[in-house]
Amino acid sequence: MSIVFINCTGETFTPTKSGAISTCLREVCAAAQKDGVTPWVITRKMKAEPYAYPNTILLDYPWIPSIRGTGIGRLLKIQQQVTGWGHFRQGAYARRVVNAIRERGLEKYPFVLHNDPEMAVHIRRCFPRARIIHLFHNANTCSEKYRREYAAAVDVPAGVSDFISRWQEEYFGIPKGGVATIYNGVDLERFAPAAQPPDGPAVINFVGRTDATKAPDLLLRAAKRLSAKTKDFSVQILGARYYWGTEPDDYQRLLESLSGDLERDGISVRRPGVVSRTALPDELRKAHIHVVPSRWDEPFGLTTVEGMASGLAIVASRTGGTSEVVGKAGFLFERDSEDELAGHLAALVADKELRRDYGRLARQRAEKFTWDETWANIRKAAGI
Repeated sequence: MSIVFINCTGETFTPTKSGAISTCLREVCAAAQKDGVTPWVITRKMKAEPYAYPNTILLDYPWIPSIRGTGIGRLLKIQQQVTGWGHFRQGAYARRVVNAIRERGLEKYPFVLHNDPEMAVHIRRCFPRARIIHLFHNANTCSEKYRREYAAAVDVPAGVSDFISRWQEEYFGIPKGGVATIYNGVDLERFAPAAQPPDGPAVINFVGRTDATKAPDLLLRAAKRLSAKTKDFSVQILGARYYWGTEPDDYQRLLESLSGDLERDGISVRRPGVVSRTALPDELRKAHIHVVPSRWDEPFGLTTVEGMASGLAIVASRTGGTSEVVGKAGFLFERDSEDELAGHLAALVADKELRRDYGRLARQRAEKFTWDETWANIRKAAGI
């Protein structure tokens, strides 16, 4: 018996150029293999080397790059709007997914889809008897056409947090309690506390995309306030605007300016750029405090639980599913509250024992979220 994971249209399956959904897929596949199941993964191809995983089906996305701004391009855009697909050429890609399933005889297995409600409806139309589990990692909306069909198309709708599950119920008109919650997890062996906390002043860490939704600027502004009281800390920001690097824009220039202000105040700001999944655990262990200042509603937040598993004291914005993940094991502040964030940081920077106590609490809390548990819940939903 096996199971088929269908990656979302906007995601790929590489260790270097992909996001959280790709990480989830690979980690769940590893947990499944320990359990005697080797899932299939159907995903979009890209130039970067994919994960070295045996049952991977890589599909070219059917881009037509030369028609932008042409009459054909406008016609295809109108066609997309009429048919209700969420992305340009998504329908053509969905047909490739269906063909791959049929060519390999995978229709006999349960399907687990990630985001892309349009794909779930399309798979149901093509495989009326299939068992479909649909896991939302984000609050992905869709056209009214697919919104109406979604609830009937999916056997087990699920979200990666209660926050996302309740959103699904409201958005798709699913009765209360009709959407399961299947939490993401963390590799507790790789993301583990340092044997000894780093010496020296407290290091405040951020990891993720450096865009306005993730709000590293808020951390830098709060650090600026803190620098007026103490110089006994430093900041490290791990990540870039995109998974593959940073392109200059107004927001990146703002971060450079804020970082420069801190440096002139005598506060070291380390910005190494994109950090690979392999290197990330060691980078986290260089810090004492982990900040997740997101402005948007973090559905689950892998970066949150990975910082917690690493034994770092956690400070996070009270958005989306973050409070579910953190529980009472960290400090929460209201969205965009520079004052609250600076206050929490001041307390942690000033008190080494407080940092250690909350680091231990964070690790204990993180131990409740494992990829083995994620896989067990998916397997139960799939009925295998």
